[in-house]
Amino acid sequence: MAASRLEAADRVTLLMAFVPYLIDQGAVPVDQLAVHFDITPAQVQELVQLLAMSGVPGDNGFYQHQDLFDINWDLFEEEQIVELWQHVAVEATPRFSAREAAALLAGLQYISAIVPDKDKSVIEQLVSKIALGASAAPENLLVTPAVSPVDLGVIRQAVAAGLSVHFSYQNATGERLSRTVDPLRLDLVGESWYLRGWSHEREALRTFRLDRISELTVSNQPITTTLTHGDLPDELFDISDSHIRVSCVVEESSLPLISAYRPVVMSAAEGDTVQIEVAFSDLSSVPVFVSQLPGAIRVVSPPEAVSAVSRWAQQALTGYNA
Repeated sequence: MAASRLEAADRVTLLMAFVPYLIDQGAVPVDQLAVHFDITPAQVQELVQLLAMSGVPGDNGFYQHQDLFDINWDLFEEEQIVELWQHVAVEATPRFSAREAAALLAGLQYISAIVPDKDKSVIEQLVSKIALGASAAPENLLVTPAVSPVDLGVIRQAVAAGLSVHFSYQNATGERLSRTVDPLRLDLVGESWYLRGWSHEREALRTFRLDRISELTVSNQPITTTLTHGDLPDELFDISDSHIRVSCVVEESSLPLISAYRPVVMSAAEGDTVQIEVAFSDLSSVPVFVSQLPGAIRVVSPPEAVSAVSRWAQQALTGYNA
């Protein structure tokens, strides 16, 4: 921070992290505290002085010695090392339950494989803080990291250089396309990663599954869009009036397996099945969708979608008999 003295809001925010860090680490040199909290040594001195005057008043409304933080002043003044001899109120602060902490730790483990190397230490610090801040020891979970199917370093490099990315993309019909895209955002839906960005070829926002991308490189074309990741809607795919809405019957238990298509449950059907509606940009995508769960999806309407699936099945059968 550039200011010589901390603003009031900064002091409060820092103190809330300062005390747990000192409790966890024990005696800590002033210079180490300055580096860890990204402040100057003089600002650390300011926080220590403020901490010595902080506490929680007793039942009578007055401060007694046991109601205040106590510092090892000899160690602080002679060696510039901060050590808490007494801390108050920390035990009374809200804490994560063991289940809440376990859920947060699982999420951090899941994303740890995709964050840049420079941020991995931040993940480790968060894991340590959450574990310490729980009301009980969180469950020891083993979570498989979310490994990206492409090198995300290429996308980061493009964003830093203000350039687009170029890649080969296999669409839902199996066709290979060449695409140049201004990368804006990565989204994880289920087990699939998606790149969202501005397509130079289509001159519009488009969404690409990372596992269908190959030959990913930084292009020599500057980013052209003025949009940012914050301008994107939460929905992965925009549905317009031109989309074909297809009604299908599928087992309710299978819905998570087709979540990437954003099925909308319309009503209950026979047994354990439900009737859903899925939007497609063209009819050629409907057989690809049905092939995701062979024999488990029945297309009901419109008639042209039923015909598209029927033709696809007949061609497959002809090829098999041949």
